[in-house]
Amino acid sequence: MLKSIIIIASGLDPEAGAVLRVLAERNKNLILVEEPFRRGKAEAINRILEEYSADFLVLVNSDAQPGRGAIAHLLSVIASESHVGMVSASPVLEDASGITGAVLRLMWGVHNECLLALNEKGENNHCCDELIVLRSNAVRKLPRDTVNDGAFLAGSAYRDGYTIRFSETAHVRIDVPRRISDLLKQRRRILYGHAQIVRSVGQTPRTLESMIFTSPKLGLSILVRTLARSPRLVLALPVAVVGELMSATGAAFDYITSTKNHVPWDRVALRD
Repeated sequence: MLKSIIIIASGLDPEAGAVLRVLAERNKNLILVEEPFRRGKAEAINRILEEYSADFLVLVNSDAQPGRGAIAHLLSVIASESHVGMVSASPVLEDASGITGAVLRLMWGVHNECLLALNEKGENNHCCDELIVLRSNAVRKLPRDTVNDGAFLAGSAYRDGYTIRFSETAHVRIDVPRRISDLLKQRRRILYGHAQIVRSVGQTPRTLESMIFTSPKLGLSILVRTLARSPRLVLALPVAVVGELMSATGAAFDYITSTKNHVPWDRVALRD
């Protein structure tokens, strides 16, 4: 049974804020937390952790749209197995066209294939944070300025002995960058965030870029399976590889110099 809906409204324009206040007044289950400016998603999630009290917590990004029945399916998965600490949905891309779209489809395809493979092995310590359901006992407060909130939540739950699941059945529609330059900025931020996770959790998120070094045979098989499903995406592979090297270089520079911590997230990259 739904106990409450918590909305963290940060830096909204007056009209949007007014609409949310009216909704909160009309629905006693809706908890509205207003902030004058954005302090980052990690801070927003920590505010949610202060407000909620239930067996399970559903986290949905503001720019994500859960598919029909997705939340119910994720809840059924996590409720049926006490050792599961988190289960995440499978992303569906919106308006992914051109070379940027091809690179995105390749990257998300690899991402999903990677989580499915690790599911089977029981070695998944990562998730898609667009839509996730967590067991309350498995949730930990996020360190300040954490960039990849989902990676921290999944990594810390896995470290504590919980199983992390990925559902190919539950879908969530996501917004994506429209230009290669914006995609590189996003990847630079994500890779910077992965470096943070190594420091805060003690292990790297198991993604293709990390498995290239830790499990190259499995990583290569995941890439091959992804391309086998969509052979035309092989044309996007060189662009994706070069872009990832550029993003990783930028992320390493940011992490070493501490000149940019990527909080809060610059959402301009997702606008037309």
